[in-house]
Amino acid sequence: MKIAIITSGRLPVPATKGGAVETKLDYILDYNATHHLHDITVYSVKPDKEIDKNTKENHYVHFVMDSLWAKIGKYIYDHLDKSSYYTKEMEFFLYRCIRKIKKKQFDCIIIANRPGYILKLRKVLNTYIVNQINNDYINPNSLHSIEIKESSSAIITCSDFLNREVCKVECKKDVPVITVHNGIDIKRFSEAEPLERSLIDMTKDDYVIFYSGRLTKEKGILELIQAIKQIKTIPNLKLIIAGASFYGKDSMVTSYIKELQREAEDIKNQVVFTGFLDYSKMPSYLKTANIVVVPSLWEEPFGLTVLEAMAAGVPLIATRCGGIPEVCNGTAVLIERENLCKNIVNAILYLYNNPHEAQVMAKKAAERSWSFDKTSFSENYLKTISLFYQKFKLQEKQYSNK
Repeated sequence: MKIAIITSGRLPVPATKGGAVETKLDYILDYNATHHLHDITVYSVKPDKEIDKNTKENHYVHFVMDSLWAKIGKYIYDHLDKSSYYTKEMEFFLYRCIRKIKKKQFDCIIIANRPGYILKLRKVLNTYIVNQINNDYINPNSLHSIEIKESSSAIITCSDFLNREVCKVECKKDVPVITVHNGIDIKRFSEAEPLERSLIDMTKDDYVIFYSGRLTKEKGILELIQAIKQIKTIPNLKLIIAGASFYGKDSMVTSYIKELQREAEDIKNQVVFTGFLDYSKMPSYLKTANIVVVPSLWEEPFGLTVLEAMAAGVPLIATRCGGIPEVCNGTAVLIERENLCKNIVNAILYLYNNPHEAQVMAKKAAERSWSFDKTSFSENYLKTISLFYQKFKLQEKQYSNK
């Protein structure tokens, strides 16, 4: 198959700035190149550092979005475009993608986590278009959800939770909605060596709680800090908070981050804010922890941080929300979001007071994590694309013969 992939328009592929969707695309593209499966062209913003991953199978078209000519083009486009689903920058990126794609013949176009792009794509292309979503972007309350769903040839979600949300959107067209669970490089986490604790001002006697992710309100970090403040019976209890306000090396200190810092002020000797952590360092940080906590207050679409903790073999506490139970049910302490702070306290104390059970749970989690390895994910993803494209072509042929 000849496939085009339209990325977000914000983070690059190859994933030099991280990003769950972009990293996932890297896995798929590496698998495709290794197994010589499809002719894939990726449309992306230009990476921040030079990296050439073009192969016989994979081709990368990168757009420079901050050059003088790009700024002039965007200025003109802003005044001509009367309909926008996303920001002007993203819509201009899509415009540039469409100009390139129209000059070629693709069997399939994949939109990576920007479902609204299909509204303009469908106006100019009658190609088989797959909407791949990693967030709750298509539901009965989302903007133009019916039109987006009906315009899609198929929709791939990363969890059954998202699948159910998409299926709640009622439309006249029968659109296939398929779950392909996310994957990560399990080996990278399972074989990592723990970080030397002295490098982060901690000792072997410290009992370390670890959180990683964006520092935003819906992630429940404030409640986690409040829980740590309430625990008095665990000696040398420490908390590591790894992350920034947005993906990538975002050093912006938001009002929420300031609130977190104020909350932690009276236990500042127990709390370490690492700021943005390069993804390559994450396995070693996880291996350093005694417990990983994922205290999300929102409906996590999947929960990659959950899977990373499982792969690292660290006892895990996570909220029962969104797609999280699909990943770790039976291998983690799942807690409710109501009375979150109290539930975190009880869960930490339970694992601390039952170390054998904590390790048994972590071992089960490590074993289960292999079901989500990047290789099996990539294979499943590309097989799904091919299978549903073949079904589409068969139906198209049957219809034309009538």
